[in-house]
Amino acid sequence: MTQKANTNTTTEAVMNEQLLVASPLSHDVRTAVLIVSMVINLIVLTTWIAIQVTSQYDSQLVGLLFSR
Repeated sequence: MTQKANTNTTTEAVMNEQLLVASPLSHDVRTAVLIVSMVINLIVLTTWIAIQVTSQYDSQLVGLLFSR
């Protein structure tokens, strides 16, 4: 009976060690995705503000969106 309990403890220890190794990687991936998302949102916000403030970019924007 102690043999089985010892095996379960070893298995749990290995699983916990794998979680500790995978955890920093998943944290890094999550951080990278959030940074990319923030950069894209800042670009969209800056473009929207530029379009709202001035009409100088209207013809270039129409040409970019609807050119063939």
